[in-house]
Amino acid sequence: MRQTSGGAEPRALTEWRERTPGVGYGQMPPAVREPLLAALLDEQRGLCAYTGIAIDAVGSHIEHLLPQSHCHAGEDLAYANMVACYPAPGTHAKFGAVRKGNWPSQAELTDFVSPRSAGCEQRFDFAISGAVRAAANTDRAAQETIRRLALDHAALRARRQVAIDATLQARGGGPASLSPQQARRRLADLETAEAGTGQLEPFCFVLKQALRKHIARLEAIRRARTP
Repeated sequence: MRQTSGGAEPRALTEWRERTPGVGYGQMPPAVREPLLAALLDEQRGLCAYTGIAIDAVGSHIEHLLPQSHCHAGEDLAYANMVACYPAPGTHAKFGAVRKGNWPSQAELTDFVSPRSAGCEQRFDFAISGAVRAAANTDRAAQETIRRLALDHAALRARRQVAIDATLQARGGGPASLSPQQARRRLADLETAEAGTGQLEPFCFVLKQALRKHIARLEAIRRARTP
């Protein structure tokens, strides 16, 4: 999960809300919904807020962090309560926003790690195999978020592993053949992209962890071999 800081809401949403007081998200017209989704996609740099899958306006939907069924007093129209997520509206998925459903309620928010929360990226530990777990054994919210969103589902885990394997394999080499120097350059490229603008690489936050672990493993091997 990559942290999305939350930019300014699009003018179309602000003006529509002011013109139509008392309405809810369900009454939002396409003329407002489309620029809203575009703003979220731009803010998230083209990645699903929960999974890190690459998404666009066709293959995503607007997701409420606090589900609409639990919203009060205009919370369903609060820009800070919305993110863009995989998949497209009406499409089935075994993980992510569809799996999350109507969780969490107001009372369960403390068990939910939101992509808008500071430090959320560091609360998840991704293995070279693509598996994910809470970075701290005591982090109940991270554990519950993984379970509720099925972030360790085999299908999503396999997607991450494909991306990791491709990242750690040097051209013409075997699995995990990237040298420490190559791995550091690749990591620097991902960090530079993160600091910039535009589309990010799918699972970039996973790949950064994988590269750091790969570098640490190679350095441990080198130290063990050094007399």
